[in-house]
Amino acid sequence: MNKVEFKKNFDLGYEMIEFVANYDETTIRIKNHFSVPSSTISSTIIKIEGSLYEERRWGFIFSDLIEIATNINEEVQLELDRFEIDTEDFDEEGFLAHLVNQATLEIQNSEFSTALKKMTIV
Repeated sequence: MNKVEFKKNFDLGYEMIEFVANYDETTIRIKNHFSVPSSTISSTIIKIEGSLYEERRWGFIFSDLIEIATNINEEVQLELDRFEIDTEDFDEEGFLAHLVNQATLEIQNSEFSTALKKMTIV
């Protein structure tokens, strides 16, 4: 598949991705853009909604989520690191793992800092 065909398919399935975390109490919406010339995907968190949590650890294994804010419904612009791809062999699992890792880092460093337990795609 050439880059232009890949972009068309990418836009259909990945242009907007929504993740939930914290037992479906926190929603993160990410907008993705595939650049044909560079074969890279740029991603931006555009919305955070639901509840925000802080993770409290006790012992080596156990932790609790403590709710710190509710009814959050904020439009944001948090840029994530770019992800370079091979259009002939798209690593969907690697791309989604990249989004989860980058979203976790960026959100923890933002004014909407929250723990993101069990972040999954909707």
